[in-house]
Amino acid sequence: MKKTILSVALATAVSSTLPVFADAAEQKTAPVSTTIQQTVLNKAAEGKATTNATNVNINFDVLGIANALINAANANTNREGFVKGLMESAFYAAGAKYNVMVFNLSQGYETRFNGVKTFATVKYGSITYGVWVFENGSFTNKGDGGYINWAFRGWFDRNGGFVNFRRP
Repeated sequence: MKKTILSVALATAVSSTLPVFADAAEQKTAPVSTTIQQTVLNKAAEGKATTNATNVNINFDVLGIANALINAANANTNREGFVKGLMESAFYAAGAKYNVMVFNLSQGYETRFNGVKTFATVKYGSITYGVWVFENGSFTNKGDGGYINWAFRGWFDRNGGFVNFRRP
């Protein structure tokens, strides 16, 4: 196994305008960017941050599910299992309260998501997947289907490549 290259970049807009935790003012909690970076550094130091995936980027993570995504990337060696594993891990790590979309970013797509809680990119070989955890919205797949290219879970209606997600 090769070492994962991890890059954690908390979106400035999210960190500067949204509280990470509803009770953050009451508790003395480290900022989420520091917490995620420290977790990643601790795992790397322990030798646990390894994966078959080339790269994991957690762009922002209001829900704190970064470790679940990293673990899902580590767990699967076949592409279909990798995509399904990311979807299931994100869904349950978010408390089964949000919609999840995993999509091969080299394909054409259109998103109209509201209330995005987490966005990450994860590489499987040379293929980069986007992982969104969100409240509601729509997604249009303009490319190929199948679990090697996309997987989603939550509360939705689907018509071919168009998926309309609603809040639970």
